[in-house]
Amino acid sequence: MLKINFIVNPHSGVGRYKQIEPIVDRCLDATKFLPAIMYTRYRGHAIELATQSVRDGADIVVAVGGDGTINEVASALVHTQVAMALIPVGSGNGLAHHLHIPSSIEKAIKVINGAHIESIDTLLINNHVCVSMAGVGFDALVAEQYDKTHTRGLWAYLKFIINAYFVFKPHHYVIESPQTGTKEAKVLMVSVANSSQWGYNVKISSKASMQDGKADVCVVAKPPFLTLTGRVLLLLVGKLDKNRLAEQIYRVRQCDIYEKNHEPQSCHIDGDPIDRQPVIHMQVMPGSLKIVTPAVI
Repeated sequence: MLKINFIVNPHSGVGRYKQIEPIVDRCLDATKFLPAIMYTRYRGHAIELATQSVRDGADIVVAVGGDGTINEVASALVHTQVAMALIPVGSGNGLAHHLHIPSSIEKAIKVINGAHIESIDTLLINNHVCVSMAGVGFDALVAEQYDKTHTRGLWAYLKFIINAYFVFKPHHYVIESPQTGTKEAKVLMVSVANSSQWGYNVKISSKASMQDGKADVCVVAKPPFLTLTGRVLLLLVGKLDKNRLAEQIYRVRQCDIYEKNHEPQSCHIDGDPIDRQPVIHMQVMPGSLKIVTPAVI
């Protein structure tokens, strides 16, 4: 029997977490798994619960929440033999979309029943683990503002994006990497993509891989307002990285990103803001996290 712990964030999404216990009872393969269900009470609590799960000999820890919950659980599981599984009940669910894990709780548990485990890369960013996506500039500012509200969902997020667009001024960023040398650009934001997307199935780098030992550093210019609608449509169909006027992508194993005047910048990791940083140091940690996925990712 495999010991499996479900770590549930009751603040993720729109309350779907309430269905977890009856669905686990009904759908989880009782011939394979011995389950335990626990609930987070505050930010950072999932790290504590996942760390204790490792100590207690869990085989799989399931993150039941959004990308922030996934980040906390993963932070405790990197470089261990304990696998992470996902039940995406958050708002954007970017990692689940990238890994083709269904949004249906029942179907996500069927993936867990299959117990197919892959090793994926994670990123280390200023001593923070990043699983899917990080960034400085515009998207990080939006993440800061979004984090301060209790409103969730795609339309709420789009409202913050539109409001911030009119007040945000591009910054002059420097990207230094042994793989590419030094690059500079005055742009809207610099996103570091381990997976293909931010969330809501909105892709920034459709060819990003979590198993190639590299991250995609995406440099995004501020589009003129009259072309903004077209750029948003490109995002929604996963084709922004095809528009070379919109962005440049550098595929690297490590890099430093900073504003030319060394002004501390807004930064997010997996959608959650961290303290403003003068320099963002990123390093890929190849194959550092075991994860339960469909047979092909």
